[in-house]
Amino acid sequence: MKRISYLVLGLGLVISLGHATEQQPFKSNVKSICGGNDDRLPSTELRVARIRQVTDRAGCTVTMIGSSCAVSAGHCTSTFGIAEFNTPVSRDGRIQDSEPEDVYKVDGESIVYTNGGQGNDWAVVRLLANEVTGKLPGDVQGNYNVSFISPKVGDAIRITGYGAADGADRNFAQQTHTGDISGLSRSGILRHIADTKGGNSGSSILLEATQEIIGIHTHGGCWSRGGSNAGTLISANTEFQEAITSCLEWEDKNL
Repeated sequence: MKRISYLVLGLGLVISLGHATEQQPFKSNVKSICGGNDDRLPSTELRVARIRQVTDRAGCTVTMIGSSCAVSAGHCTSTFGIAEFNTPVSRDGRIQDSEPEDVYKVDGESIVYTNGGQGNDWAVVRLLANEVTGKLPGDVQGNYNVSFISPKVGDAIRITGYGAADGADRNFAQQTHTGDISGLSRSGILRHIADTKGGNSGSSILLEATQEIIGIHTHGGCWSRGGSNAGTLISANTEFQEAITSCLEWEDKNL
């Protein structure tokens, strides 16, 4: 099965819009809403999960790329306890647990990550089989292919994840939004104008044209005129590519 698209690395002309200085991982506020209004819509994408510690109110987002392999953000690793798929809508702003058969524990020994700021913030992790069904999440929920090919400025992307929201049923429930890539840099920063909020960290950046993962959303930045949100571009990050390849090769040998 094709799971990775390859191309010789190189971004050519450097195009970077918005802030040049690095920002810290964003909080739950409007600083990552790019058009003035929160245009995210409720979503039920099976391949995207909420990842959190069992006792936490919320966490980050993780996306399946294989039977057990998943990708997220490096600054999210403290939330890596369980991954919840098929999540219910929230109630009075509070998250509702998934059914036991849709919850998968993280294999803590499998986590490979870097928390290096914009352009170098990523994680690869394996999820264990469900304790009720004995099945792996990617075999039940499905998975996305990953692309090592560089996209272009102006390409449409989609971000699906578990960000905060004003609506009582949408807060930290799954939502999705599309936007364009507004900048690419040699340092691996992918800038975009899709709406996100705190909890979207770790969301995969999906290229709409191919439905392949090209990056990981990690930082806000839409609080200024011409600003944009940011993530890690897979095609510009060799270590991230190696971690993805290693995880998928492990699956081929062991599953």
